[in-house]
Amino acid sequence: MNRLKFVLPMLLAALMLIVSGCSASKSPKEDIVTALAKMQDLKSYSFKGELGFDELTLPESMSTEDAQAAAMVSSLLKGASVTFRGNTQTEPMRTELTMDMKLGGEGMSFNISFPMIVTQEKMWIKIPQIPIFPMPEELTGKFVEIDMKKLAEEQGQDLKSLDTAATQQMVQEMTKTLMDNFDEKTYFSEVKAADVKGLPEDLKDEKLIRFAITPDNFEQAITTIVEKVAPQWIDALLKNESYLTALGLTKEDLETAKKELEGTEEGEIKQGIEEIKKGLKINELSVTGAVKDDYLVYQNLIANVDVTSEGETMKFGMHFDSSYDQINKDVKFEYELPTDAVPMEELESLLFGGEPAL
Repeated sequence: MNRLKFVLPMLLAALMLIVSGCSASKSPKEDIVTALAKMQDLKSYSFKGELGFDELTLPESMSTEDAQAAAMVSSLLKGASVTFRGNTQTEPMRTELTMDMKLGGEGMSFNISFPMIVTQEKMWIKIPQIPIFPMPEELTGKFVEIDMKKLAEEQGQDLKSLDTAATQQMVQEMTKTLMDNFDEKTYFSEVKAADVKGLPEDLKDEKLIRFAITPDNFEQAITTIVEKVAPQWIDALLKNESYLTALGLTKEDLETAKKELEGTEEGEIKQGIEEIKKGLKINELSVTGAVKDDYLVYQNLIANVDVTSEGETMKFGMHFDSSYDQINKDVKFEYELPTDAVPMEELESLLFGGEPAL
């Protein structure tokens, strides 16, 4: 079973790669590959979206052992939502992201908004005022500057790990590998606009493709990832040093994972899948994408699962929507690059009374 410990993370990784590549053309697979290839060549675009938590039921023992903390977590997350908007360009590299978070339900709710700006070597984050964690007045409304180049050097890392071009190429190659191994008739289908909740009005005439994992194909999906996708992903990573750097992995890590996969016998795989099926029930797990003018312009992820451990079950449901606009056009940034930002060292001093953060 230890050899299958990475099955669920790989399943989630597979879904996130699908999220980055849904599209529309002759067939679902061709749609995805074509759109993904074009999206990797983007020079600039605007984006917006939402992440929402639709259901959260904690295990009974958790509620009993620490009722106050469990109630707070459940109250904060149930019905919580995160909306985001921003712009990005590759030359010079610059991304701007503003997140608005709504947490809590009846009797306990608050909003948090904070912008983030990222360039090749620096990051700025505007400090919000958080009701349950008040910040010093000197920080409220100010941008904090993080020198990523300096931080990487202090931690003995290479700033090349932030190489967006290498990351985009890696996503493209791995998504193609994923698409090549998943059967089109089993996992992909064309859906109607009425079946996609929250679909923008101007996309209702576009072709919509859905990738779905259901109770009927769940076992096949895990088997495909373990036996076909994972070994090919590992080989691709081993052949490309920039991929390893981007992920912070070593060849030794991957060689170990590869040996574990190669040593997993068919009986062990089936046993592991049965154990996973006992602990994970998929109520809904799907990704829907739309393409306009051969570009990915919308994606929708829905996940609703039950996780059972030691006889207790946690229910979790969420949705994620995002759309893209102003593709390869001049984008207008909301904020100028800060010139009066608070240095990281000053932030540590204000928060920790002069003692540096660990």
